Amino acid sequence: MTGPAREIYNNGFYIFKELLDKDSVESIYKKIREKRNFSSSLFQTKEEYKLEESHLKHNPTKTFNFLNQFNDDLKFIEENEAINSLITELLGKDYEIVIRKAVCGVPSSWLPEWVKSEIKGINVPNLGPYIKNKFRDVTYFRGIDFQQDIIDWPKGKIDLDPSTFFTLYVYIHEVSKSDSPLHLLKNSHRLGATLFPHKLKKNNNDLWIYENEQGEKVECDECILTGKPGYAAIWHNCTLHGTQPVENESDKFRISLRYLIGKSNKNFQQTYIDEINSNIKGELKPIRTRQDIDGLGKPILKEKVNLKK
Repeated sequence: MTGPAREIYNNGFYIFKELLDKDSVESIYKKIREKRNFSSSLFQTKEEYKLEESHLKHNPTKTFNFLNQFNDDLKFIEENEAINSLITELLGKDYEIVIRKAVCGVPSSWLPEWVKSEIKGINVPNLGPYIKNKFRDVTYFRGIDFQQDIIDWPKGKIDLDPSTFFTLYVYIHEVSKSDSPLHLLKNSHRLGATLFPHKLKKNNNDLWIYENEQGEKVECDECILTGKPGYAAIWHNCTLHGTQPVENESDKFRISLRYLIGKSNKNFQQTYIDEINSNIKGELKPIRTRQDIDGLGKPILKEKVNLKK
């Protein structure tokens, strides 16, 4: 077992020590910015939003995906030796990319007033329902309560086993505390999949107390991911992570690249993900992952976790 794999076993995530190729990172960032006008023009009108019967399935798919035009430009990630070596150790050589997508952090200045009113005080994992249809090939967010990536993959949604999924996340420009960086909670994967929104509170030692539906608890230290272009991290599907709107936003908005990677159904051999999962107490193949929306995807809970608590 390598050091990176051991870190995932212990903490639920690993931050790569070496940055990805600088020129390649700068190139993909420039091309993404050139291909889309990331601005308030992305949003629907309130009237258009109300005409939609369902607010589900507003995320990119494998076929409807902004990144599909950049296949050659993404090889510096997908063929990176350190990344491939670790994922192979975790999942085997025939691992599969479930989906890859661009993720955009939305500044307050882009939000129409009606959207600000709609999302005030509620759990909104992403802004997809408020975005025009043709631009939903990217995931947009503005402050996300701590969540698990298994939230989008309840049992039966996909043929692959969601308990084997890992998220690979890449910053393609510098991300400071003013750019809505990711926050990860160490050890949070150990309770398995729990319902969103999750039971979290801070104690007097500034640690997060995370509790599952059975009353089991773990203490979690918080790690804030800030870094240079090419900064990359990988985490378990049950690792809690989130972002927050920042008070002093930088002029640039955050665009990052996110890969969801899983073990092939054709691989029946034990790999390191099986050892990691054997040490997890809770559910790994949940039928239900959310309690914050109704059957049409509309928010029904108005309780949020403030990452600053």
